[in-house]
Amino acid sequence: MMRWWLLSVLSLFALPAMAQERPLSGAEFGALVEGKTMDTFDLDGLFGVETFLPGRKTLWRDSERCLKGTWTETDGMICYTYEGDAGPFCSTFYDRGDWIIGFRGGVWGSDPIMLYPSRDVVTCEDFLGS
Repeated sequence: MMRWWLLSVLSLFALPAMAQERPLSGAEFGALVEGKTMDTFDLDGLFGVETFLPGRKTLWRDSERCLKGTWTETDGMICYTYEGDAGPFCSTFYDRGDWIIGFRGGVWGSDPIMLYPSRDVVTCEDFLGS
């Protein structure tokens, strides 16, 4: 828990330098996440876990739901669309080495989204009746 908080604080100091960086393309983002499960944090803490499947498909799970989804690259952002949910939800993402930081709607100064490799694997058995 201390790890993500410390990285969150440190990442905020890096925001001005990051403004000069180019966000990850869809191909770059896919190369970093495909076949992996990522814990998803905002400044309040862990809010979900997502498994990135081949073909730009995902499984998202939080405390209330489990959703099948897809992601695409649209206008320089990574956009998620989930079955039965409003969307798409778009963000720009930047590689930080062992983790990825994103900004909703590509807006600098918005609350960051931080993706860290997870030890979990998302399944939707309890949610989707599989």
